[in-house]
Amino acid sequence: MQVDAVGIIGASGTGGALAELFVSKGFQVRIYDDFKDSLNVAMAKIKWSLLKQGKGGLMANIEPIQEYSKFHGADMVIETISKTMEERALFFNKIMKEVTENSVLAAHSSVTPLKQLLENIPALPAERTIGLHFVKPVKNNPLVEIIKSDKTAEDVTDLTGQMISRLGKTGVIVKDNPGQIVERLTRVYMLGALKVLYSGKGFPNEIDAAFKEVSGAKYGPFEYLDFTGLDHDYNSCRDIWEMLGKPDRLKPSDLEMRLVQYGQLGKKATIGIYIYDEGEIVGENPILPNIVKYLGLRVCGKEEIFSDIMIPVLEEARALASEIMASEHDIETSMKAALGWAKGPFAYLREKPELFQRKTQSDFDRLDAF
Repeated sequence: MQVDAVGIIGASGTGGALAELFVSKGFQVRIYDDFKDSLNVAMAKIKWSLLKQGKGGLMANIEPIQEYSKFHGADMVIETISKTMEERALFFNKIMKEVTENSVLAAHSSVTPLKQLLENIPALPAERTIGLHFVKPVKNNPLVEIIKSDKTAEDVTDLTGQMISRLGKTGVIVKDNPGQIVERLTRVYMLGALKVLYSGKGFPNEIDAAFKEVSGAKYGPFEYLDFTGLDHDYNSCRDIWEMLGKPDRLKPSDLEMRLVQYGQLGKKATIGIYIYDEGEIVGENPILPNIVKYLGLRVCGKEEIFSDIMIPVLEEARALASEIMASEHDIETSMKAALGWAKGPFAYLREKPELFQRKTQSDFDRLDAF
């Protein structure tokens, strides 16, 4: 058996992007949404994209639907709706009445553990339920996390991995946990950068430039934060922090919370850490000096900025590897693909061990001491 026919629940955002990806690779797709307008917009976007690729004929392989009965015969149904657990339960309970006993049920989730879904929807067949996390942007990012619970059947995991390969993506199998690999380590990365900013060790553009120069990364942490959205980052950080028992190292940033409260969410809002005009950075947020007491007042080298950001990531990667038995290779692959890093945390350690030594903080490091 292989996955040829895919059902997708949710036409907006990730759902629409997945529908385009699957149909462009030759899969049969049916996409469901409660709202007809959402379906129409998604179909128009997909048609436009396929025509630009010279694949307009593939539109015959996708059908917008508003009846769950049309999921009958699907090899896999992927739920992409960001709703409450009660609403997700309603969706899955309706789907299960229509699909065959061999159909795979997939939940698209970057943060919420699969275990939580299974506990709240007892009727879900645990052995045929799997989690997926297509890292954004779905079309261009090569990484997909394949999330398996303790009860997910091996043949379902293998089948899903083969499907991901046919999509031209790199699949990493992850044992179910809050945030998986990518979101958990990304939160530590962002928290580290925000702490560097708050400590006065540089303006955002200086911190981004220093990190990119030392790491060889495509994007600095604040460029990436604005791209993903401060609201997404803050909410993901809060959820992972709560699910892991509120450890201090993962406590959400008050600085980020303030910006979210002001509606300054990043590139999509034209202002976040930076200001944007027609998608390009044209300045730094003028409100930052009012929030960050010592903004840019401390002078430090680019290596120190890199160390302050990357040491917590390495420590979290080690903890995560121990918790879920993730391999160093999988962690390296995930972080490089998701964040555009030249290397993963373990490779940076081997290459630059001197930058992973924590220095003892003195009163001279604390501006409030004077």
